[in-house]
Amino acid sequence: MHINLDKSQFSVFGEEGLPEHYPVPKEIDGLLFYIQRNLNNNTVVYALNKNHDNLINEDYPMDVFWLKYTSKGEIQALNYIQSKLVFGYRANKIDNKTFEFHMVSYDKLRFFIVEDEKGHHKTITKINGKDAYLSNIYVYADEFGLFPDVKYIELFGNEVDGSFPCYQKIMI
Repeated sequence: MHINLDKSQFSVFGEEGLPEHYPVPKEIDGLLFYIQRNLNNNTVVYALNKNHDNLINEDYPMDVFWLKYTSKGEIQALNYIQSKLVFGYRANKIDNKTFEFHMVSYDKLRFFIVEDEKGHHKTITKINGKDAYLSNIYVYADEFGLFPDVKYIELFGNEVDGSFPCYQKIMI
């Protein structure tokens, strides 16, 4: 006898994508976007990094750090492995207000830090083939072994033309 099991019969944390109860970072100066994972709601924040002259740091245009919601919102630096292999980035200056970057852990996506017409900096990328302002990324991974096995990522944002919400799930 063969019995078919339906996925809806099971509750598997994170399989449906970004959990609705995950917090949205607030009151972070220069917030460009953030990354959350299925392991817990701790969040990796990418914020604009300006130097003492209030110009974007040409070598490291973004500060990247943890917002530890599991520790009452404590801010914590990434460790060496996290910054070099997982959540780090490589950036190239295009001009004084525009930078291109990609993530070290998945360099197939291109991102741009740009200044909008109101003087606010935002991150632009392609989401479902459309230019979009990136708001956040969700990463779903199996956490077995030394390094997590990423199954998929989800990109969330708003279209540059029209500000309609946009979404894309990328299987890894």
